[in-house]
Order: sequence, then structure tokens, then C-alpha cells
Amino acid sequence: MAQMAWDTGPIPVMEKARDDSDWFKAIVFSAIQLERYGYLAIKGYFEHLKVNAEVIDKILKRIHLIQIAEYLLAIGKINSEEFETIKQINEERNSFMHRRDTKRFQRGKDADRKYKPLANKAIRILEEKLNVERLHISK
Repeated sequence: MAQMAWDTGPIPVMEKARDDSDWFKAIVFSAIQLERYGYLAIKGYFEHLKVNAEVIDKILKRIHLIQIAEYLLAIGKINSEEFETIKQINEERNSFMHRRDTKRFQRGKDADRKYKPLANKAIRILEEKLNVERLHISK
């Protein structure tokens, strides 16, 4: 019998980045996946309400992570604490992507204390609130 592995989908990638203390990847990838799956959750919500596809496309066109978090909060997919977590992740992602010499991201133990909880919360939100599943593959 083939051995099953949990190494596909976004969650294992995020966990590996977290476990390797690769904070750039952990935070940026968390933001990307929250945006992706949040978008899909909102789209699914509107489709369930039978909103016209063109209207859905207009609402979701060029939507960014903070707007997605606001919609998710409004439709009850996340709570206010999770909304704040997504805002923090967005801020940290922006710090990583748009660095200034005066504002460097943290490294070492300080980074572990700052970024690890955010990565853990992102994984939890994706799994519990946005229904991201791990995909099984055989090894």
C-alpha cells in the first residue's frame, strides 16, 4: 500500500516556511492564500445568493486583501479578531514587499516571536474559516 503524504496545497507550504523560519515566504504566501481563498469564499457567497455573474465580477474586480477581509467580516465568514489578524498580515506583507532602509523586517528570535503567531493564525483561518483542505498524494 502506498504511503499517504500531506505535502500538497497551500497549508503544507505555509507550515514548511514557518518551520524553516522563512518569514518572507510564510507571511507573503499567507497573504496570497488569504486573498485567494477569501475571494473564492465571497464569490461563492454571492453565487449562493444568485447574484448576477456580471455584478459579482464588478464587485470582485481588483479587490485587495483588506477589502476581502471586510467582506468576509460582513458576511460572517471571519470574526473581528481574525479581521485584525488579516490586517496585520497585510501590513507585514507590505513591509516585506515595499521595504525602506528605515523600516527593516525583523530577523532571528524577534522575528520568530513576531511572525510565527501570524503564520499560525493564517493557517487556522484558512483551514477553519475558508475551508482550505490538504490534498493527499501517494509517495
